[in-house]
Amino acid sequence: MTNGDRITGLEAQIGKLQAEQAKLREQLARAQLDQWRGRIEDLEVQMHLGAMETSDQLTTLMRQLRGKWADARRQFEENVPTASDVADTVRAGLENAFDDLRNALLEARNKLA
Repeated sequence: MTNGDRITGLEAQIGKLQAEQAKLREQLARAQLDQWRGRIEDLEVQMHLGAMETSDQLTTLMRQLRGKWADARRQFEENVPTASDVADTVRAGLENAFDDLRNALLEARNKLA
């Protein structure tokens, strides 16, 4: 086997690894979107179970959170090659919206206590 053959073989292996890495990033981004959907649905159930005087505020925050998730999913579907960048952006936006909603829920619970 010549050096040229080895280089060609290594380049082929690198190409396969890069393709696999891109596939894994896409799977990770999809899993993160699904995880956030579950967390949002859990919060929504908690919101509906409690009788809170701030339900209008919570409903608005929940609508915003669902909108951010829908935007993130749309961006992911439109731009799969940069899935890891989208996942990072999605995670940051959803975490902020999720924290806002969680804080509002805790505040409402404290008012009821």
